[in-house]
Amino acid sequence: MATPTPTPTPSVKTPTPTPVGPAPARRVLPVVSPRVDIYETDAAYVLLADMPGVAPDGLDVVAERDELILRGRADPTAAISDYQEFEAVNYERSFVLTEDLDTSKVTATLRDGVLRVEIPKSARVQPRKIAVKVE
Repeated sequence: MATPTPTPTPSVKTPTPTPVGPAPARRVLPVVSPRVDIYETDAAYVLLADMPGVAPDGLDVVAERDELILRGRADPTAAISDYQEFEAVNYERSFVLTEDLDTSKVTATLRDGVLRVEIPKSARVQPRKIAVKVE
């Protein structure tokens, strides 16, 4: 009797599926409230907010009606760290402004990850020295 020889099965390569749909989304960073220090001078209130990792183009400071809103978007680094103690986050915090502040003259500067916002007092609430006449 003859022994049957196995018929080779054809090898079929399965094509790799191509991704369909939108590109993968960037990693979503958590949103936290930045730590702030607030102090008062004779002419203004000064707010210092810690926002490390935020570039000037990723920063929004908005004074509207009776609210000051701070928003900072950090750009995470593409490199993978061997050791990391700091995680990039986005920042958002708001403050209520009173009517005795001049919101049209608010200034903001960002330096070394610290945002400095100066909110001037309106002229009617700033102390003024009254001259005393001597008779």
